[in-house]
Amino acid sequence: MRYSLIGVLGFVAMFAACSQSASGSADDDDEIAAESSSSIKGKSSDSKSSGKNSSSSAEESEECVGESDNPWDGTTAKNFACGAGTKLSPYIILTAEQLAYLSFVVNSSDKDYKGKYFKLGADIKLNKGGVIDENGALVGDSTKLHKWTPIGNSSVAFEGTFDGDGHTVSGMFVNTTSTHNGLFGQSSGTVENLTIENSWVYGGKYSAGVVGRSTGSVLNVKNLASVSGKDECVGGVIGSSYQKDYKTNSIVKNAINEGIVVGNENVGGVIGCARFVTIDVAENIASIDGFAYVGGVFGGIGSSSNNNVVNLKNSGNITGKHFVGGISGHCGGSLLLNTTALNKSSTYSCYEFYACGKFQNAYNDGNISGLRYVGGIVGEVCYGTIENLANRGNVTGEGGSGGIVSSMSYTTSKSLYNVGDVFGSTYVGGIAGYNQEGVINSAYSTGKVDGDSLVGLMIGYNYNTTMADYYYLKQGEQEPFGLNNGGGVATPKSADEMKSEEFAELLGDDFVYDSGLNDGYPVLKWENE
Repeated sequence: MRYSLIGVLGFVAMFAACSQSASGSADDDDEIAAESSSSIKGKSSDSKSSGKNSSSSAEESEECVGESDNPWDGTTAKNFACGAGTKLSPYIILTAEQLAYLSFVVNSSDKDYKGKYFKLGADIKLNKGGVIDENGALVGDSTKLHKWTPIGNSSVAFEGTFDGDGHTVSGMFVNTTSTHNGLFGQSSGTVENLTIENSWVYGGKYSAGVVGRSTGSVLNVKNLASVSGKDECVGGVIGSSYQKDYKTNSIVKNAINEGIVVGNENVGGVIGCARFVTIDVAENIASIDGFAYVGGVFGGIGSSSNNNVVNLKNSGNITGKHFVGGISGHCGGSLLLNTTALNKSSTYSCYEFYACGKFQNAYNDGNISGLRYVGGIVGEVCYGTIENLANRGNVTGEGGSGGIVSSMSYTTSKSLYNVGDVFGSTYVGGIAGYNQEGVINSAYSTGKVDGDSLVGLMIGYNYNTTMADYYYLKQGEQEPFGLNNGGGVATPKSADEMKSEEFAELLGDDFVYDSGLNDGYPVLKWENE
């Protein structure tokens, strides 16, 4: 991932100190056959998040200990509710105190619990009452809130499997300047089937609602916590997702963010920093605000040809300064910011070593605004393959604004469309502000495009690009390219021509016609499925 030294984001946060402490251990029982939730004989309430009784595996003869549905008292249990820590009989967590015990045994590197299986048997309340208001702001007297210590930290990672079983953790309060923050600070294992809500996370590098830094798998999770950070890699769900052993990609599937995210550098609605990742279904619907590398789903996708990201959605408004996108601030490339004049200029170099990888099936509905390198989908792409991308939001920048991408170099792109309006000063285009030595196939743009120089209804500045099936909505005498320095043509069409089955067929198999969607303009097949 490419990082730069930039000024610290001004963010005021109140601090509270209430640490967890406990001692104890648990025996590791032999693996047993899984039993239904009726075998749990502890006092557990119905799950509000799933609308069902707590579901866990345990020995039929074993009673699960712990009274659920009570807010955390700030202490730590001496054991889990029940279970053996195996796949068929995971340790069951019914209370906040037992969840605090998991934090204790992981952070103290207790080998008896390394690589074990854990499951929530009830919703967990880490503080009583509201922690944030409807706008995501911290409410109440924070000095009276119990401060959560994340599971895993900068020195030790959670290595097991944590199954939330559809339950919710609420009332989490993290307020610190240290790194690795969230329910989990660091995980190389699996975290799944979990929702975080009514929670507040403020921290340093690697801060998020669910996992601060993941080199494992994060599956079927949702974040509604407010997340903010003073450093890089801040995300709603995951702060940073990175490969585990320089061979295996980290995995993210079905991750949704509904909480506001505010940060400095590499700020994303779902993931702040992503590199060597495999991602399938990630969505943001909240507002995201940062300085550099800011995106609805990712702050940035670091350079790796192994990146494989698919099925990405954003409907939140995204605001930043440099490298801002509806889905990602950047993908690949070696970024160099002018640190002596950050508010005035930014440049980057693009080498094949810093490849973006594969990026497909993404759309943006939010409004995107920034200063330099602002795109409806991505701020900039270097040596990538991008396809099946759609932008319906308005894009506003200054130096480099594009309906799909602000700047792309040595990139193959296919099946793109933009219906949002694009505004900027220079290098402004309905599809791309700047395009260099790539291959483009099947794209159209209908939005208004306005700027001062190098302004085109399709591309602001195009250099040496192979191009086919490129169409734009005719708007007076405005040209498709601000400057076309060798590389193909684009064909004008009327609105009636573009709102037809024949036009969808011209664009190819990735597009379909549906008069009830997109104001009658063709949509991508994957959107309609």
